[in-house]
Amino acid sequence: MNIPTKPMLSGERQDALAVDADVIVIGAGPAGMSAAIELASAGCQVIVLDLQPTPGGQIFRALQSNLEARPSTDSLLAALGSAYNAGRTLIQQFRATAGIDYRPETTVWDLRADGTVGWLKGEMAGYLRARHVVVANGAMERPTPFPGWTLPGVMTAGAVQTLIKAGRLQPEGQIVLAGTGPLIFLLADQLRRLGVRPALIARTDRFRDKIFALPHIRPAGIPALLKGLGWLARLRLAGIPMRSRVTELKAQGRDRLETVSLTVAGRGMELSCDLLVVHDGIIPAIELAHCAGLALEWRESDASWRPKTSQDGKAQMAAGPALTSGPCRIRISGDARQIGGADAAVAHGRHAAKAILAELGRASVRPPVGAADQTATDVQRTMAARPFIDAAFPLGLAAQLPDDTTIVCRCEEITAGSLRTSIHGGATDMNLIRGVTRCGMGPCQGRSCAVTLARLLGEAATRTPASPAPFRARPPLRPLPLGALAKLSGLDPELAEVVSLEDKPEAALGGDTNG
Repeated sequence: MNIPTKPMLSGERQDALAVDADVIVIGAGPAGMSAAIELASAGCQVIVLDLQPTPGGQIFRALQSNLEARPSTDSLLAALGSAYNAGRTLIQQFRATAGIDYRPETTVWDLRADGTVGWLKGEMAGYLRARHVVVANGAMERPTPFPGWTLPGVMTAGAVQTLIKAGRLQPEGQIVLAGTGPLIFLLADQLRRLGVRPALIARTDRFRDKIFALPHIRPAGIPALLKGLGWLARLRLAGIPMRSRVTELKAQGRDRLETVSLTVAGRGMELSCDLLVVHDGIIPAIELAHCAGLALEWRESDASWRPKTSQDGKAQMAAGPALTSGPCRIRISGDARQIGGADAAVAHGRHAAKAILAELGRASVRPPVGAADQTATDVQRTMAARPFIDAAFPLGLAAQLPDDTTIVCRCEEITAGSLRTSIHGGATDMNLIRGVTRCGMGPCQGRSCAVTLARLLGEAATRTPASPAPFRARPPLRPLPLGALAKLSGLDPELAEVVSLEDKPEAALGGDTNG
């Protein structure tokens, strides 16, 4: 028996283990569905892993269930409007496309750059491998710590939309919407259609922001801008109170939200409130990309990280040691790559799929030399409104860092003051601060606090770091039951090796070592 004298290359090891599909798509939102349809229609074996029970992602969440429940849901579908119902055709096509192995209610808890994906469904877990992986896990709302944001009765706009779409619920009582961005107007218009009248829309953006954004208007982006103006006009005609230039938002109450105080153009006001809905924009969900060891870039103007990719979504590996060798087999698509909305996600999903088909040698038609790829053109067209939106709706609630008494890490109830104390004591690395304070060690694994901690570090630095690194990621990204871990299927022996990441440095505070 001959024993190899050189380590296997990533491609050789993958061939030896055999792949489960040509492509694994993570996420069944607009980008994931469009990529899967394109790939499967070209003859690829495609596995789609999705956390939700039905396809659609956040924007089309529970659309299939709501359509099947008609006519009892007719009023709900009408209230959610054309932006929601637009996903019907895409979902029907996704369901009807042969060659798509759709696996709902499946959590991805590990991702490797060589095409290895760790999955969990119920009490079963294992690994799958593919020649290519499309990460289309979408986005999240930007965390916005402010006084009282952890009180019951304070929710994000996305959470309220989830309850409306999937739970078929609607809020009651005195409702205040606070923040910035088109989603605030969309949600307020949907509530209006449901017969729910917000007491106030408290906008952090200013009129002069729109003036400064005018040079960014592109012809292809005008339809999206007109849609937003339509929401705004209907809210105005309905007489829903709206204030701009809002600052110093505070939620107040004992066991739950009771009042909201804020400053409007320099004048303070307070009003009773049963539900405070906050929104300060959307940022890419980076946990899967970060876990896979992919390169991230920090955008100071947007207070967020996003993956470094080519135009077709091809990801780059981060500098330094990696858990796998060989070429990176991951593409990132949709809002997980760059925030653009449903139409842009659909266009980019198709664009990423075309690039994968070309690599697999299955591209049916190649554009002439020098001719533009139609899918690339579609991506540019659907992203045309983005520069105007970014300029017209700058950071609002997150523009100012929280005061010392405000909780930053909700899981461990750690305040900004405690984090500042650690930083001033010499802890200048996010992983060190995690070890010292437990910030980022809770169930959310830093998704709600990493951005704010990075900005607190920048506040204390003599100069803001060009690209602060988030907490070091490692699997499992989501809770993994011990029973499922004990019965892992498809396990590669190399994945079971224990590798010391040496991310528990000696604490600068007191010289303690955190074990």
